[in-house]
Amino acid sequence: MSKKLELERIRTVGVIAHGGAGKTTLVEAMLFDTGETTRLGKVDDGTSIMDFEPEEISRKTTLSAAFN
Repeated sequence: MSKKLELERIRTVGVIAHGGAGKTTLVEAMLFDTGETTRLGKVDDGTSIMDFEPEEISRKTTLSAAFN
């Protein structure tokens, strides 16, 4: 069951930067700090929430846009 949020509290955020700049790491930290996840995933460990495709995990890089 999803959480019900007040419309005034919803934010849309885009993170744009060059490859290898730390976008996934930043988003992982944002999700953890806001309580959306219970663990801080890491790209190098293959535990990132944003990198869920097998090829992304094996390459240790995000290959497609992700929405959470």
